[in-house]
Amino acid sequence: MMSPVDDGSTTPSVRAPKKSTGVSTSTILLVIGASAISFLAGTLFALGFNQCPTLPPPAQAAAEQAKGTPLESPNTVTAEKRSLVRKEIAEPLERKAPPVEPAHTTTSHRKGQLFPETVQKFVTGMAHVDKTEFTDKFELGVPLDLPSEGTEDILLLYSGKRSMPTKYQQSLATDIQQLTTEEATENCLFLNMIYTHHDGQREQCTAIIPQYESFHIHKWMRLPKSGKGGVDKTNPLKPVGRGLQANGIDPFKVPVYERHTKRHWEILRKYLDSVDDVLNELRPIVKRIKIKNTVIVMVCNHGQSELLVNFACSTHARGLDISNIIVFATDEETKELAESVGLAAYYDEHNFGDITSEAAKEYGDRHFTAMMMAKVICVQLISLLGVDLLFQDVDIVWYKNPLNFFHKNEHDPIHTFDMYYQDDGAHSTRYAPYAPNSGFYYVRHNAKTRHFLTSLLMQGDLVLKTFSHQQAMTAVMAEHASLFGLRVKVLSRDENDFPGGYHYHRKNGEFLRQMYQGEVSPTIFHMSWTKNKDNKLLFLKQMGEWYLQDKCVSKKLADIGIEKDNFVSSCCSKEALVTCHYKDKPSIKPCKDSPALDKGRPSFW
Repeated sequence: MMSPVDDGSTTPSVRAPKKSTGVSTSTILLVIGASAISFLAGTLFALGFNQCPTLPPPAQAAAEQAKGTPLESPNTVTAEKRSLVRKEIAEPLERKAPPVEPAHTTTSHRKGQLFPETVQKFVTGMAHVDKTEFTDKFELGVPLDLPSEGTEDILLLYSGKRSMPTKYQQSLATDIQQLTTEEATENCLFLNMIYTHHDGQREQCTAIIPQYESFHIHKWMRLPKSGKGGVDKTNPLKPVGRGLQANGIDPFKVPVYERHTKRHWEILRKYLDSVDDVLNELRPIVKRIKIKNTVIVMVCNHGQSELLVNFACSTHARGLDISNIIVFATDEETKELAESVGLAAYYDEHNFGDITSEAAKEYGDRHFTAMMMAKVICVQLISLLGVDLLFQDVDIVWYKNPLNFFHKNEHDPIHTFDMYYQDDGAHSTRYAPYAPNSGFYYVRHNAKTRHFLTSLLMQGDLVLKTFSHQQAMTAVMAEHASLFGLRVKVLSRDENDFPGGYHYHRKNGEFLRQMYQGEVSPTIFHMSWTKNKDNKLLFLKQMGEWYLQDKCVSKKLADIGIEKDNFVSSCCSKEALVTCHYKDKPSIKPCKDSPALDKGRPSFW
């Protein structure tokens, strides 16, 4: 809207004087005075209420005319002059009347309304529901952190009045109430779930934007100008990858073409050239050993073979069936050892012939990474044969056959999932949101899981870059769960069936103490979270989970000097071979005379 003296034209022209019409001088002065007052009122109206450009005040205009300076048009008034007008005219009057609130800061709440009109098209009400009750009802498979103070409930937003529970529609539009899960979701036709960080000390905001839907969370951070380190509050928010952490570490760096992608292509080329031949060789083996259309898959080189053999010896001691296990050996020596303890074995020379027989010295080294790719390939091959599979690492011991857990009654709720993973225990950004342990998982064969395992194979350069197929597996899994509805269940670390390195190394091994006292009865134990094979052996020995005679450790069958059929009787002990090594690590008997491994840790006993 324009001021009363602004007709939208340029600066008014000076007209030639007209002949006198007989109007008195006093009348002329009265008209001029009234015009001046109208001008001032219009200017103030424009400045204070409409914020439209205005003409200079009359005194300034007269002075400029006296100097021969042409008047500026309303559209060319400078910011400096506009500020002057506000100071000289608007401010004195503002002291007499309260300022008018600018339009962009006004609220549009109706009386008693929870949300303003400006968001009513996508959020009209809110409720909170007990977290445990809600997640039990809507099981997404993610391992849940136990509720703590300030995180006992979940927050539920309603997009419209019809989505609210019928009897609470009016109250939820004006207040936030605690409801049961059944009440809260009574009229929800769609339910979107967001998992967000719950550390109250982190300065985190969540924006919900009315838009056509995205099923990804886009992350922004205040980065330091150097690009290094963590966050800098003085800098603006910038978009980042989801893996970037507050300490500046980003575990999801892009693979390098020359180092990772080209190497992956070489691996992939060998695989694609040989896949039909390999499947033809595997098919009769799998057909022979499968039980309830399920096989158990392991992969091993000679450097890790003592762990494989110890696993087999422990199952013989406990009388557990291992007849449907197939070992993908990466060398002939390991194939022979696997067969000598009653395991089916297959040596894939096409794909694994170049893998070293040495054990990895630590997590993430080149030998470790090579074996990670072997783990990706072997499960993908088995999936193509149309059977369910349980994959497990060699550093596992069984107390019961784990297939009994996965082959429960088909009406059990657990059968609604496509894949099941041991909880790694590391609930970090790197493995979010599932934190799946890639060393123990069960896969039901279907189109979704087969495509998932094929897609993981195609992400080999990410495996090589991150030194972990667990990290790449988690990233692909999250996308497939969102895009295809892949159902993944992580077997929570707070349950007792599938403990691992997290339970061994955290809380001073409290879970192991409960196990030795007979308070918990797990299905398996996985010696994960351990730097290398040497430590795994020592930990298993003092846990009472070592059954391989010393004379057969790290030996090829030919070096032991026995026939293949005599290996179990000659090398496997019927009782656990217990030895102490570290007093601060869990042990089945007191090891107080042994040194401590971790400085400052108390004795386990």
